Amino acid sequence: MKYLFLILLIGSYLLAFSINLIPSIKHPDLTIGIFNLLVTILFMVLLLLYSEKGSKILKIFSIFGVISGVIVFVITTFEHDMIGNGILDVIVSIQYPFYLIFITPLFGGNILFDLSYGTYSLLMSLFYGVVIGLTVYFKKN
Repeated sequence: MKYLFLILLIGSYLLAFSINLIPSIKHPDLTIGIFNLLVTILFMVLLLLYSEKGSKILKIFSIFGVISGVIVFVITTFEHDMIGNGILDVIVSIQYPFYLIFITPLFGGNILFDLSYGTYSLLMSLFYGVVIGLTVYFKKN
């Protein structure tokens, strides 16, 4: 019973990841539906509720979420200038694991904003920042 909420959180992550994977890869060519938004909201709500536990693992996960959002945004900002240079192409390929792990489960929310994936990643880094703030706040209390 102690780990039931953690199992729900992991299950919602996997559900949101699987539902949002193809739309996040093919955006803007593939439309995002209301179902994508609902699983994203479910994952976000469970993540915010789990932050009440003050978990150290959640804090680390959220720190990587913030870093990944900023990395994806910075790299996509300079991506068009980097194409053609071999070393810079390798740097551009660094963003994809971060994008898949941290931004894809939250990508259903882009139905509300219709942003490029780099800008949406920066917005989601703010969400992960809120999760860090709540985790630290509840850990102190």
